[in-house]
Amino acid sequence: MSWTEEEDKAAKQNQPTVNAEGDSKQNSIDANNEIWALLEKTLLENMVEKRRARRWKIFFRFTTLAILVGILVAWFTRSELSEMQIQGDTVAIIPMQGVIGSDADIESSEMVSLLDSAYSNNQLKGVIIEMNSPGGSPVHSGIIYDAIRNKQAVYPDIPILVVVEDMAASGGYYIASAASEIYANQASLVGSIGVISSGFEASELLEKIGVERRVFTAGRNKAFLDPFTPMSEEAEEKWQSVLDETHQQFIDAVKAGRKDRLTVTDDVFSGMIFTGTQAEKIGLIDGLASINQLLETRFPNARPILFEPKEEPLKELAKELGVEFAVKALSQYQWQ
Repeated sequence: MSWTEEEDKAAKQNQPTVNAEGDSKQNSIDANNEIWALLEKTLLENMVEKRRARRWKIFFRFTTLAILVGILVAWFTRSELSEMQIQGDTVAIIPMQGVIGSDADIESSEMVSLLDSAYSNNQLKGVIIEMNSPGGSPVHSGIIYDAIRNKQAVYPDIPILVVVEDMAASGGYYIASAASEIYANQASLVGSIGVISSGFEASELLEKIGVERRVFTAGRNKAFLDPFTPMSEEAEEKWQSVLDETHQQFIDAVKAGRKDRLTVTDDVFSGMIFTGTQAEKIGLIDGLASINQLLETRFPNARPILFEPKEEPLKELAKELGVEFAVKALSQYQWQ
């Protein structure tokens, strides 16, 4: 068979067309293979990452559990050691430091509970209250005062001593006066036997700046402490009588606690505050001494045991174990 020039040219022109279509199909297959390879690699990496994350989650769960178990073991161990240590004669040390009141540093319910805990030991020989308070709520002060007096009535052979650090003022001295004896440093501040209620009279201020205040009450004396409302003569007399009665309760409590040791001067119940040296001279305190001195002289053979308000168990234990971060981890961690 012979080819003409036209047929040969046509054959040569058709040859590249066939090759281009074949190359296009091959390229498409290669691209698909690359995509599938990339997907496979991505899926494998994702599975590996999930496995790694699962391992870390398991690790942290077991670590958290181990910390919790360690805290519980330490708690029970310490409790057992504490029971073993409270043997023989003891003297309870109860710190009362800060402001007195509800949800304050010195709260009556906590202090009464600490007193009860101290007296639950039948080998208790004495109680020392470490006082450092500027005062606060007369109600909470009175509750703690009564609790101390009741303990002394039931256990007359167990003295309750108060040692004043920086100050025992106002409600702080109210509480201290219930004790068997009071001691302080020569520079301590003692006394302030009085009651105070302070505020501002600013009823004319709003008028000067062009502001009219609207107050609605049921009862003519309901807003008598409002600084932007003039206080009536009736309200002033009533409120003063409340303060006077509270002051008299304070005076009676001090007299009942200090008895004939107190020298009543013209300023002892005036709200004046005294140094430790001055307070000793008029019988507000019994002497100048520190806790260490009293432990050595009054309770030489007794073991001092500290009684103080407890924090939340996990937080307190974690802090003592030096793993305070564990509490945060436990509070934020959620089991899934």
